[in-house]
Amino acid sequence: MLSFFCSCDHSGKQESNNLNQEKFDKIKWQVKEDKDYPYRSKMLEDLISNHPLKGLKKDELIDILGLPDRTDSSYLFYRIAQKRIGVFPLSTKTLVIKLNKDGTVAWRKIHG
Repeated sequence: MLSFFCSCDHSGKQESNNLNQEKFDKIKWQVKEDKDYPYRSKMLEDLISNHPLKGLKKDELIDILGLPDRTDSSYLFYRIAQKRIGVFPLSTKTLVIKLNKDGTVAWRKIHG
């Protein structure tokens, strides 16, 4: 007789995810080491969950997040993380913020 047991414990996984998270800190958010932002991935969940961006004016947003890595008409792009082989990017995770015509935040999305 062959017995097979499978058990799943998701609590450990959530616990390890919580260990990798930090409270949003606007100074640490802007820290850039070489080509990377070492704290953004860890602070992203807190930023999204606890710091409403919708309705903020562009100036207020920039006061909180700093200058974006890239802009395109009414979109602001903040790079969160990038995986590379040498100098070649493989994948990039980005916070994308859309501004209304009046310059207030319409929405934010995570791309990548």
